[in-house]
Amino acid sequence: MGKCALCGLDKVPYEGQFDRDAYRIQCPRCGDYVVSEEALRHFEAPQGFVKDHLHLLSAVARQYWEHGERLYINTELLNDRSEFEARILSLCPRSVQAKMDAILRYAVVNSKCPGHPARVVADNEYVRVYCKNGLEMGFLMKALGERKLLDVDDLSDHFNVTVTAEGWTKAEALDKPNSESKQAFVAMWFDKQLASAFRDGILTLEADTGFKMLRIDEKPFNDKICDHIIAEIRRSRFVIADVTGHRHAVYFEAGYAMGLGLPVIWTCRKNAMEETGRKFDTRQYNHITWETPEELREKLKNRILATIGSPR
Repeated sequence: MGKCALCGLDKVPYEGQFDRDAYRIQCPRCGDYVVSEEALRHFEAPQGFVKDHLHLLSAVARQYWEHGERLYINTELLNDRSEFEARILSLCPRSVQAKMDAILRYAVVNSKCPGHPARVVADNEYVRVYCKNGLEMGFLMKALGERKLLDVDDLSDHFNVTVTAEGWTKAEALDKPNSESKQAFVAMWFDKQLASAFRDGILTLEADTGFKMLRIDEKPFNDKICDHIIAEIRRSRFVIADVTGHRHAVYFEAGYAMGLGLPVIWTCRKNAMEETGRKFDTRQYNHITWETPEELREKLKNRILATIGSPR
């Protein structure tokens, strides 16, 4: 027994030497995750960007656990800011509006039907909606109440939250962002070994599906590239993220799209999946694996038409 390394909850079960020099921690708030012995010492006095974003580590650990996986936390993750941004921050919505949207979705998921109240213990459940603590979650729930999206009854130890008719309508719209867009954003490694996969596999999907396939290096622009990427993702109906090459930018772009509520279709060349041993942190999602551009085209076409449909 000990304190949770992420949220500080006391009397949390530890399983020592879970994987040689790592510990399995079973937190009722953050979920079941694994932390290396060396990384565990970092949590005794966390510094810098890790200290400021411990609640987001909790949120991602909880996401993993709810998908039947365990987040593995080591010193590489804690010491390398770009690694932390790619593996943690890119998966988490952080704006006030994005957190409110997450709370609304959470209330809908935990309502048996329209009109049925959901019981929310904010001090335990704040990590599921990317908040720093229960106080922030409670404040944002009340703000949703002021917007007539939730009816919130603040009791002594929990909230009773009922999604209003306007809230259900808003939640349905959140699940279908950019429904009129005919653009798909393609996030992938700009390496010559993937040139054929893009040219003969992904670009040909324009004829198959009716969606324009946009890869950012294919479009001329004068702005900063990061601003342009964000703008184009926001304009897109969905994102294709090919993780061959394990590029941080691909994870960031896909994570940003997920934060917006856009569908993300994950792909990876088969030998790259085998080389990495599925170590990348999207393994809880279903990946399309491919060996040839023609196979990539066919599998993507079937997935897009089945899950996204054709543009209107």
